[in-house]
Amino acid sequence: MDESEIQRLAAYDLAHIIHPQFHVADHRDAIIYASGRGAVLTDVRGEEYIDGLSSLWNVAVGHGRTELAEAAAAQMSELAFSNSYTGYANVPSIRLTERLLGLVYANMSGVFYANSGSEANDMAMKAVRYFWFLAGQPNKTKIISRAEAYHGGTMAATAITGMAPFHKGFGPEPPGFVQVPTCYPYRCQWCAGKASCTLDCADNIEATILREGADTVAAVIAEPVHGAGGVIPPDPGYWPRLRQICDRHDVLLIADEVITGFGRTGRWFALEHWGVQPDVLTFAKAVTSAYIPLAGFIVSQRVHQAILDSPADAKFMIGCTNAAHPTACAVALRNLQILEDEGLVSRAEEMGRRLNEGLGRLIELPNVGNVRGLGLMAAVEVVSDKTSRQPFAAAEGVGPRLAKAIRERGVVTRVKGDSILFAPPLIITPAQIDTIVNVTADAIDAVMASRG
Repeated sequence: MDESEIQRLAAYDLAHIIHPQFHVADHRDAIIYASGRGAVLTDVRGEEYIDGLSSLWNVAVGHGRTELAEAAAAQMSELAFSNSYTGYANVPSIRLTERLLGLVYANMSGVFYANSGSEANDMAMKAVRYFWFLAGQPNKTKIISRAEAYHGGTMAATAITGMAPFHKGFGPEPPGFVQVPTCYPYRCQWCAGKASCTLDCADNIEATILREGADTVAAVIAEPVHGAGGVIPPDPGYWPRLRQICDRHDVLLIADEVITGFGRTGRWFALEHWGVQPDVLTFAKAVTSAYIPLAGFIVSQRVHQAILDSPADAKFMIGCTNAAHPTACAVALRNLQILEDEGLVSRAEEMGRRLNEGLGRLIELPNVGNVRGLGLMAAVEVVSDKTSRQPFAAAEGVGPRLAKAIRERGVVTRVKGDSILFAPPLIITPAQIDTIVNVTADAIDAVMASRG
């Protein structure tokens, strides 16, 4: 593609496409991608970049998998789409459901399909409210979520998202949502700097349930590991404590595994690390490795039985046009087979160890305050002062400058504040991981030096 056409496309894009989380100033130097193979993306000028975030946490099996294109084409040639509302079904969705229930937590029983993680979380919240309605407790409607959480872009999913920029300009938000502090060991208001976690962050959720009234709280929703909020793994005792709290007060527990599901953390699903089973699990992203949109939620036997036993005048009135899309389900089936055949879940654990150990060595740099991660998820947080953990002033734009410096060195990822986030494809090679580590170190040195 010649340079004049590239410039024309870039200008038209900037002028007419409204991108997610869009601001013109941030989009002026956008990369236009042309192709991808494995863990590498190539732009229209032929420049190559290691995909340090699996594009958006989702390309688990890597780019250029012809097996997935072939699975989509084969299904499209037979039945591209069909209505899956009551009275209709399709073969791929039934087979995928069998496969999913064989992979998830033992208490899981029913699967609902949607198109995106935002939809999955939105509809999961409707499902738990519906459950309590059927149980004769219609006042149990409140949803508790955590600071630093990202749960999606619908109105309800935004309401439970715990990052301020996602709320500005979109109010008023719907009632019934309560936010609490999260488990952020490096910056915990209760135990930052202490020798061990006190789990006060979990106990605060119990205090919140008691303050709001357990008879009004439907569910707590949480990511096993914060993703977009900064890759924040919890203390090992956090999730068992949260499960106990929810059980004690008869509150449902929703695990948002949109990012962590399907091998990202070195387990098929992340709560396996702590031996915890949720009441509802939401999924998306890696279920198809993003080759085609698919998402959904999976409910426990308890919740599922309530849906199955619902009266005729109180049907489960949740739906979306493309629910259980047969082509998407066929791609998901093939994608899960690749994950299994190539041992990519255990590979994520192995490569994740290499990534986190490599990045962990950067803690020796003067401005690296915290390195954290689990499996093939990691974050490097830079600070202006390591002793006080003081962040840089927002006006300095250190995070965006770091992202740009890393990109200029051949790795693409994203930042949250001054935390650099990583989640490369599960097929990434050891050499590519080492490149990510070395590039990150060099970029940090360069940006810090440029501050004068």
